[in-house]
Amino acid sequence: MEKKAKVPKLRFPGFTEDWEQRKLSTIAEFNPKSELPNVFEYVDLESVVGTEMIAHKITKKSEAPSRAQRLAKTGDLFFQTVRPYQKNNYLYEKPNGNYVFSTGYAQMRPNINGYFLLASVQTEQFVKNVLDRCTGTSYPAINSNDLSEIIILVPQNNDESRQIGDCVRNLDNLITLHQRKLTHLQAKKKSLLQKMFPKKGERFPELRFPGFTYAWEQRKLGEVAKFSKGSGYCKDDLVDKGIPIILYGRLYTKYQTKIINVDTFVAEQSNSVYSTGKEVIVPASGETAEDISIASAVMKSGILLGGDLNIVYPYETLNSVFLAVQLSNGNAKKEMSKRAQGKSVVHLHNADLQEAEISIPQIAEQQQIGCFFEQFDNLITLHQRKLAHLQKQKKALLQQMFV
Repeated sequence: MEKKAKVPKLRFPGFTEDWEQRKLSTIAEFNPKSELPNVFEYVDLESVVGTEMIAHKITKKSEAPSRAQRLAKTGDLFFQTVRPYQKNNYLYEKPNGNYVFSTGYAQMRPNINGYFLLASVQTEQFVKNVLDRCTGTSYPAINSNDLSEIIILVPQNNDESRQIGDCVRNLDNLITLHQRKLTHLQAKKKSLLQKMFPKKGERFPELRFPGFTYAWEQRKLGEVAKFSKGSGYCKDDLVDKGIPIILYGRLYTKYQTKIINVDTFVAEQSNSVYSTGKEVIVPASGETAEDISIASAVMKSGILLGGDLNIVYPYETLNSVFLAVQLSNGNAKKEMSKRAQGKSVVHLHNADLQEAEISIPQIAEQQQIGCFFEQFDNLITLHQRKLAHLQKQKKALLQQMFV
């Protein structure tokens, strides 16, 4: 039988040689010894998320925990040995300084391109090899000696390693850029929600659109809406083609403030409940009180509303999108969270919703606020999709550019 060539599916032009098998111990020095400075920036296991360092803490050597031992040098790779499936690994590229990492990381000082090695240890195959050597169940971990014995395939030509490393680095930088934009937008939305709705016990918001000066009213939701329940469809009823349906679980994963397009379908059953295009839906069950306290406005008629959905039909003085925004955020969200009951499964009933207090301005102001946050959500969704696409693209590249 012909021997399978040790080459990746996707390569840069000009490289044809087989890759070679190397133990990690032959391409990196593990946990090099060093003298710690008297004061340093301590990096623990919570400080790295993905391939980014998100935190560090100034620590005196005399007060540092015993696990503060790994003094970083420019080019060092820190591999998280506890719960390695999280892929929280960091390539230290700051100038040689005073960063000290926890012994929860294996410190590797590579003699090949550092970003190539970082990308290698992020691949699914490498993580699987690590997990096969881990001990423990809740907190699987691998020791540095076992890690150093793992064999990976590397190019014989250092230029190929460098080009692959540069390619993955550029993609990571793009992912980081979009992640920061997304985080900024989410923080901006949270800040605006706090300013554009009155604080508890107050009747005027801090920030308003021009032309609106009237005080907001405090009303119980039961005074300005009527209520109903969805019909009993579930995941097992889904089909490829049929009548569009909203299932309660999708409110957590798919939909935001406003729902127009639906991509799940069922065959019609008796006693079905259809949308009118004006209702607000709230999950009737979920894992936590915080999760369950969300709402979406259904703005298209003829969509089936599945089981475990509370349906709120606002009166004409209450805008649906505005109501969905308010129920998903701020004081109204806290009200719903307090009323949700249960342990392993949390339930929220229409009777609970009826008692929730909401703040209501004039309908014209409601419409502007609802439209504003609808557009804001669309922008957030756009960045989420772009980020997900880039992450998927990186995963595909790692599968094809590494053996």
